[in-house]
Amino acid sequence: VDYFLADPEHNIVKIMDLIDKVAPKDLFASQRTAFRGAIDDQSNWYRLIMHIMNDTNPEVRDDLVKTLIIDGSLMAWPVQEANRDKYECNIPWAILLDPTSACNLHCTGCWAAEYGNRLNLSFEDMDSICTQAEELGIHAFLLTGGEPLVRKADVIRLCEKHKESAFHCFTNGTLIDEDFCKEMLRVGNFVPSISLEGFEKENDARRGAGTFNKVMHAMDLMKK
Repeated sequence: VDYFLADPEHNIVKIMDLIDKVAPKDLFASQRTAFRGAIDDQSNWYRLIMHIMNDTNPEVRDDLVKTLIIDGSLMAWPVQEANRDKYECNIPWAILLDPTSACNLHCTGCWAAEYGNRLNLSFEDMDSICTQAEELGIHAFLLTGGEPLVRKADVIRLCEKHKESAFHCFTNGTLIDEDFCKEMLRVGNFVPSISLEGFEKENDARRGAGTFNKVMHAMDLMKK
């Protein structure tokens, strides 16, 4: 992994060649084929991977790559396989959980609004879910809602306590401020995905006036 991170664009091909030589052909065959195709064609997926490798904060990037590749895949796979046999059921690669149904926006057509805004998982329950998942070999968590960052203090606490896992959050982005950016840098295992409907006119028609500019501001803060 360190070799890959030292020069991603050139070393990724050498690593894939090595994997193909030493790994059984049926080990993650479809994933390897797709990954190799993205590299050879320099597709949008390849360009996205290189953008992440070259333009992300190096410490966060390195921590996340190692968490997902080593903790979440290489080390986790035999644990997952053993638990699949033990419990005779599927052990997923990731778990999706909703910290809250609350949201600071009222977007037209959003299904989350149907649940009301008072449903919450306690920090203790979320911590327990993550702990049980890690014992099964799961180290990736997708946070949805509601708006998960209504609970951003508890989200950061989860990231702190579960350093060998990665947390990916689907968010409207409007609650990301400079202090939260610093917390993301500090914990190093949190990634937001921000929802947009398009440019300002289309987005704000659904999400409310001023929402697009708040998202642009959040993106500028994270880039900074």
